[in-house]
Amino acid sequence: MKAKIRIESITSTLVSALILLNMSLAGCSKDDISETTTTDDLTIVPRAAASKGSYPIVGTSQTRCWDGTGNIITPVLGEAFFGQDAQFTHTAPVYTKSSDGLTVKDEVTGLTWQKTYEKPTSGGMYYWAETQTEVDNLNKQNYGGYNDWRVPTIKELYSLWNASVGWPYIDTEYFDIKYTDEQDLSHAIFWSSDKYTGVMGNVNGETPGAELAFGVNFGTGHIKSYSISVGPKHFVRCVRGNLSYGVNLFQNNNDGTISDLATGLMWQKNDNGSGMDWEHALAYAQTQNNANYLGHNDWRLPNAKELQSLVDYTRSPYATKAANVGPAINALFSCTGILNDGGKADYPYYWTSTSAISLANGSYPSAWYVAVGQAEDGNGENLHGAGAVRFDKKIVGTGEGEERVLNYVRLVRTIK
Repeated sequence: MKAKIRIESITSTLVSALILLNMSLAGCSKDDISETTTTDDLTIVPRAAASKGSYPIVGTSQTRCWDGTGNIITPVLGEAFFGQDAQFTHTAPVYTKSSDGLTVKDEVTGLTWQKTYEKPTSGGMYYWAETQTEVDNLNKQNYGGYNDWRVPTIKELYSLWNASVGWPYIDTEYFDIKYTDEQDLSHAIFWSSDKYTGVMGNVNGETPGAELAFGVNFGTGHIKSYSISVGPKHFVRCVRGNLSYGVNLFQNNNDGTISDLATGLMWQKNDNGSGMDWEHALAYAQTQNNANYLGHNDWRLPNAKELQSLVDYTRSPYATKAANVGPAINALFSCTGILNDGGKADYPYYWTSTSAISLANGSYPSAWYVAVGQAEDGNGENLHGAGAVRFDKKIVGTGEGEERVLNYVRLVRTIK
């Protein structure tokens, strides 16, 4: 098991100051980095303005509960591990296949997707900018009767994420995923149109300073950032319709809460201020409900898709532009500053209520989290980017695969 390093909380102001100082000392400016990357050829389609209800969060489809070591349980209010994803009502996905079998309409989000995607043998894997080739081909063909296809944003792409079983994390009744075995499935990575505002750290033999863009691995379930022009190529599944999907509409209620009128969710403005394991994160929500926290008694730990909806992918702690430096969340929210595993100024990982299966046909001793700071490698180096969605063991000392385990909490409730 990896040795645990204490994560120390410090003020957000100090964190930002330290991050800016570190960037200055390292000479990490946009000009320094842009010389090492390729020209961006991907057309980024402008988003439409959000409106009330324009960003409905599709549920994860998780229907069971598990304890800290992966045993199936049915906890009730007041018991340990109560408050999991499956214990709340969420919007179920509703899909409609086109009569020609080429596309699938998501009736909840208003997005229309390619049902399938190109096989690797026919050139269907791309570097990030090369995905524009697939977009152009679909539009020239008037694919499925449409000529307004685009590469999805990371929030659009994650709307397809389905945790009813996992491996793969997508509904295979409606969407094709091509693989021969578990190892092959672990590389089912699909590009989004969202570039990471920081760069690759010096990790895993990767190219330090390489530019990254986010993708969803529908095999393992992760959101991570990947090098846009070196290393492995990845897939693309194109989308069309509803250009306001994934756009937040935040309202500061000036009472310690922030509402997102686009999703219909209300959030804590401040996080809980300290790290805790998953069991205690779930219990924290119940404690706050008993105290009628901020005037409400229906707070809960957000599921993975709800929490990911908060991420601002234009921001990151070590962004190449000073204007983008900060936690990967809207500036209306307050995040506790920390020193990460490498002793670098950073921001927390936040627990979700959604359990994770680390291997196909395995158990669920882990839970998903969302990183608003760097998703780092244990030495403080950027591994997968602020805004990554990964999983961690639910309890300290339960075996291989532990990262921090003591993650932070930001509660949510549904606006009535």
